[in-house]
Amino acid sequence: MLLADLQARVRIALTTTLVDEWTLVAPSAGTSRPSERTVSFHLGWALRGMVERTWDVDADYDRSGMVLESSVRLDGATHRPPHLIVHQRGRLGPEHNLLLVELTADASAAAPGAADLAVAQAIQRRFGYRYAVLLDLRLHDDATTADVHPHWQWATLDEGVVTDEAEPVYTDDVLADIVARARRGVRR
Repeated sequence: MLLADLQARVRIALTTTLVDEWTLVAPSAGTSRPSERTVSFHLGWALRGMVERTWDVDADYDRSGMVLESSVRLDGATHRPPHLIVHQRGRLGPEHNLLLVELTADASAAAPGAADLAVAQAIQRRFGYRYAVLLDLRLHDDATTADVHPHWQWATLDEGVVTDEAEPVYTDDVLADIVARARRGVRR
């Protein structure tokens, strides 16, 4: 699968997640923002229909007790499994590992920046994922509205970083349409 094709499929899955699961990102009285694990589950659910049935889509998958060797760790820190992967369970190598997704609700709040992509790339190289993406929802909320501006940064196993900086997933007008559709779909 080509990178542009995979990006289109991830974009469609993200759109579906935002529209169908808007209450995940929209503020509600007494609730907090969603965890990356929760969002990645719903993104994976939507992505499942976007890839061929030969691929498995798993959220927060710990492949055989995935111990990250020191060569995969950054600054000696232990890192958890990726948020979402598209792979063929029980098989190793690039022909069986398509995509690794690292997701964050708001990278600026935690200020991880390029370190998250570096971790994703280290895991990508170690387990042979053809593609890796750092998907930052850039979710900001106040008491009445949600503001989401997804950005992503991609890397390939062969070429390394493909997008030097995080790029918007949608143009402003497309994002405005998606948010309007999502808000209309919320039952009141």
